[in-house]
Parts: sequence; C-alpha cells; structure tokens
Amino acid sequence: MRIGLLSEEFWAGKRVFVTGHTGFKGSWLVVLLDRLGAETTGYSLPTVGDPSLFSAAGVGDICRDLRGDVRDLRALQRAVEDARPEIVVHLAAQAIVGRGLADPFGTMSHNVLGTAALLEAVRRCGSATAVVVATTDKVYRNRGRGNGHGESDPLGGNEPYGVSKACAELVTECYREAFLNPAGIRVASARAGNVVGGGDWGEHRLVPDIVRAWEAGKPVLVRNPRHVRPWQYVLDVLAGYLTLAERLCRGEAQDGPYNFGPRAGDAIDVASVVARARTLYPRGEAVLGSGDNAAHESDWLTIDPSKARRELGFVNRFGIDEALRETFRWYRLVDEGQEPLAVCRDMITAYGSGGAA
Repeated sequence: MRIGLLSEEFWAGKRVFVTGHTGFKGSWLVVLLDRLGAETTGYSLPTVGDPSLFSAAGVGDICRDLRGDVRDLRALQRAVEDARPEIVVHLAAQAIVGRGLADPFGTMSHNVLGTAALLEAVRRCGSATAVVVATTDKVYRNRGRGNGHGESDPLGGNEPYGVSKACAELVTECYREAFLNPAGIRVASARAGNVVGGGDWGEHRLVPDIVRAWEAGKPVLVRNPRHVRPWQYVLDVLAGYLTLAERLCRGEAQDGPYNFGPRAGDAIDVASVVARARTLYPRGEAVLGSGDNAAHESDWLTIDPSKARRELGFVNRFGIDEALRETFRWYRLVDEGQEPLAVCRDMITAYGSGGAA
C-alpha cells in the first residue's frame, strides 16, 4: 500500500527515532510509521498531557516508548546509540506561543538546546542516514499581509516561540554543514504550522479550544477571529516530513529547509474555521473577540510550499474543507464509542486512498 508518496517497501523494517512522540503530531506519526511497518523508538518527557491522543490510543504499545528530557545529552545519547536509527525525526519542543510568553527562558532552553542535544547525539552515534528537524512557519520575520514566506526569506520573530525555532534552524544548519554532512548524514528542517486533526487536546489551539468548550456546553471564545493562517491536515504534514526523509535517504532531495503548507486558497481566517466547525460539529456557539490582545501574533501568516512541490513532488492531498471534515469526524466517532487507535488507522487508510472513509 502507498500512503501518498510513501511506500511500505521503503519503510518496512526501517529503524526510526522520533522525539516528542507523546505529543499530538508525534502520536499520529507513530501510528503512521506503524502502518508503514517501521520500527519506531520514541523519546519524550516523562509527563503526558491529560487527555492526550498518546494515552487514549495506546500509542506507547506500538513503539518503543522511552522517556527523558531531550536536553539531557547523556541520556539522549544512550537512547540513540541503543536504537541505532536510520532515520531521525525531531518533534520535541515547547510549541505553545502563549506558554513561551509566560516562560521565555524555558522555551528557549527546550527548543534551542534540545535541538542541539539531539543533533549532537546523532553525530556521536553515526548510524543515521537522514534527519528531519521540525520547526514552524513562525520562524520567518513577518513581512506583512499577503506575502507567503519562502525558504530563503530572513528568519526572525517577535515572541519567544518563533525566535527559539529560528535559533533551532541556525543550530540545525551549523550541525549539518560542520559535522553531519561530512559524515554522510543528510539533514533538513521542515517548516509547517497550524496543523489540525483529531485527538488534539493542546492548550491555546483553535480546534481543541472549540471541542473543549462545546463539550462542556459553553461558547468558545475566539481571540483573534480575523487572523489568517495556513491550516493543514495532520497527515498531510506528517506525510511531507516522511517524504522528505525518504528522499534524503535515497539521495533524491537537497539538504536544508522545506516549507510544508496548504494550497493558497486554504489560508483562511479563524472566524471561517469556526463557521465550518459549527456545521461539522454542531454543539455550541462562538464569541468573537476584537483581536486587541494580539500584540505578539501576526495577523497574516502564510508560507510558500512550492519548493516541496518542485523538489519532492509533494503537495497536500486534503484542502481545508477535507481537513476540517476529517478532524471533527475523529471527535464524533470517538464520542460515539469507537476506539481512538482504530479511528486513526482507518483515517490513515482513507488518506492513502485520497479521501474520507
């Protein structure tokens, strides 16, 4: 079976090391890799959110589940050396903008030093062929409304999360050029953001905020209804990451940064997402804020994914309407009593065939 550009022929038996595997994207990635037949080792902090997709779907039972702080180089190096991965996907991060404003030092420490520790462990182990470091669309210095950021645009930011990820990009470039490329290890960064999908219960993210509020019988407060973001489906993003890793292994892709984003028309404002949610998950009301508290958030953020299309042959399979339909269908099915892991697997099969089941 093929899942987008991915094939079981390549991935079956591949040793893959995933940091941040207990998070929303990390949990989906483990399920996807399991479907492809890979041998996955995950490494994440000891604590797991409650609720979480990782716990609800029993993701720890389908991978080698290791716990530790990614900044602890000695422990991380032991884990990497023991796993001897062929492919490494680095997802571990403090990924919440609001938490970064509340704890800037912790965010910088986790995202910058954690990336350096992971790449150092890979350098010392030497088994990997390809490394994909996931960053974000927020690494770019904002150029204003209407501009889609390309990989050659300057890095920057005005809040700790975006800045920490921009720094992680520089750390990745340093390790790539100075240590890993000379050792035959291919390294790329993957810039994506505003991912939607079932099983997300993260704080200060739109879809989980909607689900929490409406399941509690309360209206959802939408802080910045007119902010535009490049929304995309979780399996599109993860298929992009793995396509990049596969092409790096095969020597068919250049090292360096890659944007993964939706088609131009799928960058819509928050209010439009909420309006679609009310038809797909009709459980409550929304209160639209004024956006006055958005001093550290760009009102318009889009990225240009043409490099991934040109060099990897990769484009998102789902548009915004399909992405939101599958996202809220996940919550509905689980609410009806279906087992979360089975729902994830069915949705991966549906994605592989190009549509919803």
